[in-house]
Amino acid sequence: MTDEEDGAGSASLADRRELLRAVAVRSLQQRRVEGELSTAHVRLVASSLGVSVRTVWRWLARADQTGSVEPAPRARFEITDEVGEVLADCLGNVKRAHEELARRARVAGRRPPGLSTLHDAIRRDLTPGFMAGLREGVPAARGYDPAFKRPVVHRNEVWEADHQHAPLRVVLPDGSLSRVWVTWYEDRATSMVMGWAVTASSAHRDSVLAALRSAVLTGDDYGPAGGLPELVRIDGGADFVSKAVKDAFGALGVPLQRVYTPRHKGGVERLNRTAVSRFFADLPRYTKAPLLDHRRRAGQDDPPLAYEAFVALLREWVERHNTVDVVARTGMTPLEAWQADTTELREVSASDLRAYMMSGDDRPRKITSHGVHFHGRFYMPEDGVGRVGTRVRVHFMPHHAHEIDLYTAAGKRYLGRAVLADEASEEERRAVLKSRSARDRELRRALKRSAAGRRDRFAASTQAGPPRRLPRMTSAQAAKELKTADQTRALAPRERATERYVPRLGPAPGWAVPLRAVPDEEPSMRSDCDQ
Repeated sequence: MTDEEDGAGSASLADRRELLRAVAVRSLQQRRVEGELSTAHVRLVASSLGVSVRTVWRWLARADQTGSVEPAPRARFEITDEVGEVLADCLGNVKRAHEELARRARVAGRRPPGLSTLHDAIRRDLTPGFMAGLREGVPAARGYDPAFKRPVVHRNEVWEADHQHAPLRVVLPDGSLSRVWVTWYEDRATSMVMGWAVTASSAHRDSVLAALRSAVLTGDDYGPAGGLPELVRIDGGADFVSKAVKDAFGALGVPLQRVYTPRHKGGVERLNRTAVSRFFADLPRYTKAPLLDHRRRAGQDDPPLAYEAFVALLREWVERHNTVDVVARTGMTPLEAWQADTTELREVSASDLRAYMMSGDDRPRKITSHGVHFHGRFYMPEDGVGRVGTRVRVHFMPHHAHEIDLYTAAGKRYLGRAVLADEASEEERRAVLKSRSARDRELRRALKRSAAGRRDRFAASTQAGPPRRLPRMTSAQAAKELKTADQTRALAPRERATERYVPRLGPAPGWAVPLRAVPDEEPSMRSDCDQ
C-alpha cells in the first residue's frame, strides 16, 4: 500500500469514527438507563471504532456532563463574512485573499492564518460552485447545480428553437465571402430536427419563419415529421421575440415560452454543440481550427465552400442525424422514435401556413404580359387570364424565391400563386454553378499572379539597405560649428545680447552750441640748426 493510500484510509477511518461516535454513545447511554451496560459493551464499541476502552468511557462521561453525544467542537479557522468579502474582492484568488487577510491581521495585531489553513477552510465551508461564482459569476456557479430531469413528453409536445452560427466562411454567388447562420427546430421528445433554414451574413426573423414552415409541413420536400407543436421554447433573441414571429405563432395557436438560461432548452443547445464538433469542424475555412502560431490557423488558406454546396452538405448531415445516429436517451434514432410515438398530429395546410407567414413590401405592382416583376424576376400568375393591368401586392416566403402570392392592391383578397417564369432546368443550374466555380478559380489565380508580380516589381523598394546617418557634413563644417559653439559658451549672459544702433539726436531748440575749434597747423619739424 502506498503512502497516499494509507493516508486516504486513515482519513476515511477518522471520518467513520466521527460519524459513528454519536450513535455508539447514545446506544451505551440507553443500556446504562436499562441497567445492562457492561465493560464488554464498551470494549466492543472501542474495538469497532478503533479507539481504546478508556476513550469510550471518557465519551460517556462527557455526554453525561454536557448532555450532548457530539464531540466537542475544535477551535479552527472558519470562513466568516469578512473572509468571504475578501475572497469576493480578489475574485476567488486564494493567494491574493491570503495576502490581504495577513495584512489585516498584522495591522490588528493578530496572528495571520496560514495559506494551507485558508485552503482547508475553503474546502470545508465553501462549495466548488460558490468559488466558481466568485471567479466567473453566477452563471458559472449554476453549472455546479444538479438539474432535475424533465418528464417524458410525446412528440410535438415541446419544440426548442435557436440560431447557430456556423464558424466558417462560404462563397456567395457574387464571389464574396460571408458568414452563415443556421436556424432550426428540434422536437424535445424524439430529438428530431423538425426544420431548418440557412441564412448568409446574419439570421433574422424571416429565417425563423422559413425554418418554422419547413418544420410544420410534411411531404416529399420536408420529410415525414411535421405538424404543429403544443409549445416552443425560445431564448431572448430579438428575432424570436419580434412582433412578426409572435403573430405567426399566435395565429397558429402555438404559445412561446421564453427561457433565460441555455440549460432550460438543453436539447437544441446540445444540437448546436454536436453540429460544431461533428459537422462544421470538418469543413474548409473552419474559424476555430487549431492555431499554427499566434496568428495563423490550420486550413485558413483552403478554398472556401460555395453557399449551395454548404446547404447540400448540411441537408445530408441533418438527414444522417435523423435517420442514422442513435440517441442514448431513447435508444433509437430520432426517426424511429418519431414513428414509434402514436400521438396524433395537429397538421396545417400549406395554403393556411402561407397566409400566416408571408412577408410583403407594401409596394403595388402591375400584372403585365410577362407576369409580375419582383426582385429582378418575372413571375407568371397561375390564374392570370384576363388580369393584365391589374394592380397587385406581392407576399413571399423567405428563402423561397421560386414562387410568390398575389393579393389585390388593397391587400384583402387573395388572387392566387405566381411561379417563376422561364425557370431554368436542373442541368442548366448545374452548368451555371460549374461556370461560377471556374470563374472563381480563374479569379484566384489572377489575383495570386498579380500579387507575385507586385512583389517582384517592388522588391528593391521593400528590402532594407545598410544603415545610414543623415544628415552628413564635411570635417571643415564640423570644426566651424564647434568653434562657433565654444565662442558662444565663453560669452557672459549680458555680453551675448546683440548690439542695437541708437541714432544721435540734435540739441533741443534754444540751446547755445559752441563753435567747433579749428586745429592749428602742425608745427614744422624743422630743427633749430635749420633756423
